[in-house]
Amino acid sequence: MIVNASAGIECDYCGTFAIYPLMLNEVLKCNSCDKKWGTVPVDLSLENPCIICACERFYKRKDFNQILGLVILLTGIILSIIYSYFILMGFVLLDVLLYQLVPDAGICYKCSAEFRGIENIDKLNHFDHHTAELYQYAVENK
Repeated sequence: MIVNASAGIECDYCGTFAIYPLMLNEVLKCNSCDKKWGTVPVDLSLENPCIICACERFYKRKDFNQILGLVILLTGIILSIIYSYFILMGFVLLDVLLYQLVPDAGICYKCSAEFRGIENIDKLNHFDHHTAELYQYAVENK
């Protein structure tokens, strides 16, 4: 097994999302419908093509629950309106702290598989709308 490496994958056949541990030379398949995606290579890296769809482009984003982030933001706004805008400064500091502590995840542009715990995620670029549209357009016109 690659230490703490995992992939979050939504099956394109049954729509089930699950997080799978990445073990070397293991065949990845959906827990619900048994669709096989690929084998985890020994040299697993985001510099190689995606093991799910063979796409060669990835981006990085913070691996943070977006709903929780929205709840924190709304709580800060409501409390700052009720009490004082200084409370908002505390939430800004909390945001900066969380941004520093939360690790990045590598996301495939084509299949949106989420890879965690793999080396060199920090070398990836952030999300690019133009690149995403190229892959979305290619998928829609197949």
